[in-house]
Amino acid sequence: MARAVDTLEDELGGPLPEGLDVLSAKQLQTLADLLADAKERQAQELREGVEDSLNFVPRLMRGSVRKILFG
Repeated sequence: MARAVDTLEDELGGPLPEGLDVLSAKQLQTLADLLADAKERQAQELREGVEDSLNFVPRLMRGSVRKILFG
């Protein structure tokens, strides 16, 4: 169970909120996996949104703007 708690705390960025201590290790791991998947989908959608928004930037400036946005 300690591993599942650690994994979930890593996903949450802090200690478990009250009430989650009643969940089993399997349930905690499932929750951590769901959070990780949601974060990845959100990041992908954000990347796609930024790329789509580059269509409003003049073509000659897109490379520079992309470099600024994505490092």
